[in-house]
Amino acid sequence: MRLLSGFFAVALALCAGAAAGQSVFDMPRLFPRHRLYLQQFIQAAQRGDLFAAETAARAAAKLFPRDANWTYNVACVCARDNRPEEALQTLERAVELGFTDARQLEADPDLAAIRPRPEFARIVARARALAANPPKNATLAAALAREVPAGAEAVVDAADTQWDWDPVRGGFMATLLRPRPGQAPDPAAYRGPCAALLRPWLEENPAALAGVLYVNRDEDLAAADYAAFPGLTPVVYADEAVRAGAHKGEANGLFTTGLRPLLTVGNSTLALGTPPFWRSLPRKIATTPGAAALAARLAAANQLYVYGGAMDVAAGFKGDLLIGDNPAYVVSADLTGARPDAAAAQRRLVELILAGIAALTPETRAAIERDGLLVPTVQRLLRQSLKGAPDYFGPEAHPTAFDPERLDAEAFVKAAHALTPETLPPPLALSVTLEGSARPGVDFFDAVASEALEDTAQCITRVFRGTARRKRLTVSADAPAGCAFRWFVVSGDPALVTVTPQTSNGSLATIEAAWHAPFARDGLTTRRASVACVAVRPDGTASAPAFVNFRFLANERRVYDGERLVSVDYTAPEAGYVYEDPLVTTFKNWRDDYLYAADGKPLGWTRTRPGQEKPERFDARGRRVAAVDEDGAPRRVAPVRYMPRIIQGSDGLSAPALELLQADDGPETAP
Repeated sequence: MRLLSGFFAVALALCAGAAAGQSVFDMPRLFPRHRLYLQQFIQAAQRGDLFAAETAARAAAKLFPRDANWTYNVACVCARDNRPEEALQTLERAVELGFTDARQLEADPDLAAIRPRPEFARIVARARALAANPPKNATLAAALAREVPAGAEAVVDAADTQWDWDPVRGGFMATLLRPRPGQAPDPAAYRGPCAALLRPWLEENPAALAGVLYVNRDEDLAAADYAAFPGLTPVVYADEAVRAGAHKGEANGLFTTGLRPLLTVGNSTLALGTPPFWRSLPRKIATTPGAAALAARLAAANQLYVYGGAMDVAAGFKGDLLIGDNPAYVVSADLTGARPDAAAAQRRLVELILAGIAALTPETRAAIERDGLLVPTVQRLLRQSLKGAPDYFGPEAHPTAFDPERLDAEAFVKAAHALTPETLPPPLALSVTLEGSARPGVDFFDAVASEALEDTAQCITRVFRGTARRKRLTVSADAPAGCAFRWFVVSGDPALVTVTPQTSNGSLATIEAAWHAPFARDGLTTRRASVACVAVRPDGTASAPAFVNFRFLANERRVYDGERLVSVDYTAPEAGYVYEDPLVTTFKNWRDDYLYAADGKPLGWTRTRPGQEKPERFDARGRRVAAVDEDGAPRRVAPVRYMPRIIQGSDGLSAPALELLQADDGPETAP
């Protein structure tokens, strides 16, 4: 069947619209499901699968009962499926909800079957009538900017917050605030870090924190003492936002005047504790579709957030479970395990960052606001203020997480005050220009079909899934003219990770990482190799780092003979289950031993499960070998598919939460 062009076009248009009848604070929770249904709907439309398209459209229409577009899509499917009465009734409802584009109705090929019906003409006439007077509550109400005097509370409610749908980068909340001068702050009231240093500077610039927002997103578990920072504007959430849960967890929105984003510092120590998908907020961002892109977007808009590493970077637990280094936010953790109060440690880190912002000169702060440099500026200052002054171009300056005990607070504040517009970090952006791809079902077996996990300008993450000994990326780095680029390994075995510049200034580099077994870093068992890139101006001014991460899977035991894979054992070892993130990989209860011809050509593999008497054989294309000739060559093969199943009752800690199942995906045939 040909592409269902009508509802394919409308599905794309929905991304730019608003979901009707829902509170704006419901949208962070609902939007990921909308994206899932939209993806399923478009894929079904592309392959002409009416049943799958209708299933997705009806699920989305139930989720958004007053959305005209999804209801319209249901009508289109019914019309294509030769159910005219149901199609007309649903189309009429879509028009009453606000689908008033009469030209679309008259031209859409999906509605061809019902267009000759007299009811259709009546529906089109109704659409034209409503177009001049659209129904109320058809979309989320437009927000109006709230005036906020400096130092007063900024309230996030439905009157000043709207949902912004972006068809490429996803959706987010936007709270519109208009700061205005209030009573001049008293510099003597400053009680934050390094008060003796800061108070004289605040005498010269008492409005240093005017218009800067502070937002706590863990229900005040690690709230900064914002009253200690004169002029700082605390953000509070209205009851409607709290009831929807939009006030906690990772950042879900932008604070803006409507014309420019506002400098914002926020934090949360919360983590997801629900088995089996427990995780810190940094791990949640890395494993949630679209979340890394939103974090990067907020960072580019001067929204700086500090998140706790929680149990993902806890000494004596399961080691470093973070997916990759991502400079779009700051990760806080007590890496020593000596102090149990993670909230107090994060509070100190947040207050130090606020002190650094207060120390900025007016000219420097103006440049940061203009160029979106708050997050890279703080990231560079933190790394350059570590005690012991490690080499910025070495791994010690780029820890897994920041512990305030390891930071020289005075050095941090002095460095912030010394900044000028000319010495702010140059912007840096990475992009992948060349990459090989591993084949699902042949080179790896999992519930996901890709090695790519994060692709933003400052964070590229790949999960090492393929059977090849090495994974190679060619990465382009972009910065202002005149910059050179420094690449260096911050995590992983330097003998197994190489960076080869392809241009004289390092703007293009090939990065190759060989497979790693779990190893130690910062006293924690970790499972990722990370390469940092820093742009450097001719005067020596360095950017914040951007990272290329390779995440290895700890629940695989691989054996290589040189570059050739000998075996992969996925089963639980005798020592017990090895935890891996169930959103990154799915447990496989088998061992694969690879077969090669005398000339080294891959022949496939054999698969053995615990308790299984005879192993299964697979050919080099991943097909199950059902029968062989006398010489051992495959005579009949069957295609194979893999699907996950939930293991009921698992907490995901002591046993796997998901298991990958294998099944034939078609009849046996000749190879």
